[in-house]
Amino acid sequence: MAFTLLDIVEQQARSNKIDAALDTMSRIADAADWSTAMEVIAIGQFKAGDQHGSLHTAKLIPHEINRCGVLMHIAFAQARLGHVKGAIVTANHIKAPLRRDAVLLGIALIQARADDIPGALATARNMEGELARARAYREVSQMGTERSAAP
Repeated sequence: MAFTLLDIVEQQARSNKIDAALDTMSRIADAADWSTAMEVIAIGQFKAGDQHGSLHTAKLIPHEINRCGVLMHIAFAQARLGHVKGAIVTANHIKAPLRRDAVLLGIALIQARADDIPGALATARNMEGELARARAYREVSQMGTERSAAP
């Protein structure tokens, strides 16, 4: 079985061998694979506890879709850990308004599931799109109503 350089980067990142993954990634010629390798490394850094390094690596990713994937992963993890302000800051690094709003919606729903309805509504206020913001208000309010009606 032959492994591609991207496969090797993924294994190295999973094993928390970030320096080795960066070295292997430097030999990847295909721009899309290189961008994917950067995404894998940034997520590996985050899982290893290097949030600053992960955000730095994410900002270097040339393809928006890969960069957005990393930032979404980080923002959701921050929100689940209760670091909502950091999650919103991370989400705000996403340049595409629709993607940013989708991540902010995810953060708001994580807050709502944690019974922080006022915080979830405040997060929704950060959303740029009027329709997205209305959807967030509706879903968060519905979750709050369901939770208050539960025995």
